[in-house]
Amino acid sequence: MGWPAGQAAFITGAASGIGLGIARALVAAGAKVALADIDAARVADVAEELTNAGGTVIGVPLDVSDPDQWSAAADRAEQALGPISILCNNAGINGGAEIDRTPLDVWRWVYRINVEGQFIGVSTFLPRFKERGGRAHILNTASMAGLVPMARVGAYSSAKFASVGFTMVLRNELQGTDIGVSLLCPGTVATRISENSGKGEAALLGREVNAAAVEGNLAMTVQGANPDRVGEQVVQAMQQEQFLIITHREWESLVTAVHTEIQQAFNECDGRHGPDVSALILAQGSSPVAT
Repeated sequence: MGWPAGQAAFITGAASGIGLGIARALVAAGAKVALADIDAARVADVAEELTNAGGTVIGVPLDVSDPDQWSAAADRAEQALGPISILCNNAGINGGAEIDRTPLDVWRWVYRINVEGQFIGVSTFLPRFKERGGRAHILNTASMAGLVPMARVGAYSSAKFASVGFTMVLRNELQGTDIGVSLLCPGTVATRISENSGKGEAALLGREVNAAAVEGNLAMTVQGANPDRVGEQVVQAMQQEQFLIITHREWESLVTAVHTEIQQAFNECDGRHGPDVSALILAQGSSPVAT
């Protein structure tokens, strides 16, 4: 079957949505899969479903924002499946509202899961990949909200911008190795993110779920792409060692507007400060802060 048949993958946020779609696609491609999710009951059900369908699967309860849980989760997955060579940092949540109406606790919660969770995942598995050698792959799920700034979801959008930057740097640092990197920037996909985020934020703040907001978001997400089809696209992209994965072309004009504004600023720059040594070094393929 070719890669990734026989490989073992670790997927966060795997109990539903895009994570589950990726898991199904990897199982179909012959990979063994560790399903990691904070919802232990649901991830156990999904693991049973995929096992009954013929997959080699294990469920691993994991709060991606808790660094103390990662090593044990990785060890458990590798004891059951063998060495992990594919990491899919997919777990993510939304939260908050306008920036001045977003509590600091919610802001930090969104960043812990969407950004720090990916960093901890890479910090856990990348040393193992390097030590073992051979082909490996890291996928980080960001969002179109990481390429286009979105009002009223400032915590989520800025965290996804951070995920995009983090993954681009990771790709550059791993150039020339056997470790591939992919960045998934999906548009609207039919997932449970609105429901899960609404419940999580309410629990964090000790209040009732904002049912109207959750229902409004659900009305939009249910019209989104099928997460199983997105999962198939992701596996195909990883097979082809594709870096940036886009799910919806309708976002192109919005992304172009962001890039046009940046280009316009460069066009209008009068060069009053002279050449920037850091930029010249980067253009030569080196780092100005390498040690």
